[in-house]
Amino acid sequence: MRMNWQGAALGVALTAAVGGLAVAGSAANAQTTTAGHAVQRVTTSRGGSEPATVAANEREVRAFLQDVLNEHHGDHAARYLNQDVQWHGGTVGTVSGRADVAGLFAGVVASLPNVHGAVKDVFGAGNEVVVRQVVSGTQKGALLGIPATGRRIHWDAVDIFLLRDGKISQIWAGDDWTAILYYTGTYKAPWIH
Repeated sequence: MRMNWQGAALGVALTAAVGGLAVAGSAANAQTTTAGHAVQRVTTSRGGSEPATVAANEREVRAFLQDVLNEHHGDHAARYLNQDVQWHGGTVGTVSGRADVAGLFAGVVASLPNVHGAVKDVFGAGNEVVVRQVVSGTQKGALLGIPATGRRIHWDAVDIFLLRDGKISQIWAGDDWTAILYYTGTYKAPWIH
């Protein structure tokens, strides 16, 4: 089952509304729960199911976030990425290619040397994994062109990862850019008190 980003966003909204994972799909697809975590069972054209693929994709994304962000190994990012990977950052733009996307993550780790992503939710469907986390760190270097401030910053992120052949091939970064701008002292929205 291929879940598009709109479907993933709907799943996040429904999770908040009903306190559980809601997955829209055909009656042939079933959802099971193990140790309190939802596992999407994907029905294949052969009639079998592939929960192991979803679980493997979730493990790969968790390993990427742990190694690159939480263990501060920005130089390891390329290990988890396909050659033609793309990172989509909304108004920040799109970064394409393993070297450039890996460089983006290495730059975040360099600018926030104590960066930490506190993962709140992870769920997958087919080849997509959605992660909701709170990212924090002290800005010691330039971040997205914003000079070092020495300030502690944090923001919410809901990111969607598409995996191909066990590696990340697309990332849609739903980060709270206004929070990043606010905590770096770059911009204060008029509604923030």
